[in-house]
Amino acid sequence: MKKNSRSLLKVIPLLIIGLLLATGIAYGLWSETLLISGVVHTGEVYGKWTSCICNDDGLDPLPTPWPYKYPIPVRKDVGKTICTIDSQDPRILHLTIENGYPSYWGNCEVHFANTGSVPVIIRGYSVVPKNFTLADDNGAEDGEIWVKYWDGVGAQMEPCPHKYCEQASSIQFHVEQPAQENHIYEFDVYVCIAQWNEDATMDECLAAAPKY
Repeated sequence: MKKNSRSLLKVIPLLIIGLLLATGIAYGLWSETLLISGVVHTGEVYGKWTSCICNDDGLDPLPTPWPYKYPIPVRKDVGKTICTIDSQDPRILHLTIENGYPSYWGNCEVHFANTGSVPVIIRGYSVVPKNFTLADDNGAEDGEIWVKYWDGVGAQMEPCPHKYCEQASSIQFHVEQPAQENHIYEFDVYVCIAQWNEDATMDECLAAAPKY
C-alpha cells in the first residue's frame, strides 16, 4: 500500500507537467497576431491673393459723382500705382509707384482667399521693399514710403467655396519727404495665415510657413 502511494506521488507531478505542456502547445497553435492599418489625411493651410485694384491710374482721382457746385477741375497726370499678383506664386502681391512725389498717397483694394482645406486666421503681414527704405509711420522721415495693410489681420476665413472664404482689405501707402526724383518704387506684400485654433504670433506664423 505504501509502495502504491509513493508511485502515485511520483506519477501525479509528471501528469501535471504533461498537461501543462499540452496546454502550452494548444495555446501556441491557436495564437495569432492581429494587425490594424489605417490612413489619416491631414488638411492643408494655403491661401492666395485673388484681386488688387488701385485708385490711381495716373490721373488724380476725383469724387464720383462730383459733390460740389463749381466745375470739375482738370485731373493732373501725376502719380500712378500698379498692383499685380505674382504669376508663379499667388501668395505674393507686387506694387509699383510711378511718378510719385512727397505727400502722394494711394489705396489699393485687395482680396485674399483661403484656398486650403481648413479654416485659417490672418496672423500678420509683411511689406518687403525692393529699392527703398520703409518709413516707420505715416509722415515719418526715416524712409521713402510708408505702407499699411488694413482690415485683414485677425480675420478668420473658411475654406473656399464657403461664402466667408475671402477677406476684403486695403493696402495704403504714403510717399514721404526723403523720396527721390525720377524714381520708381517697388515693394511686395505678404500675409501669413495659420490654422484657426492656433494663437500664433506673426513671427511664429512666418517661422512655420513654407518659404516664399
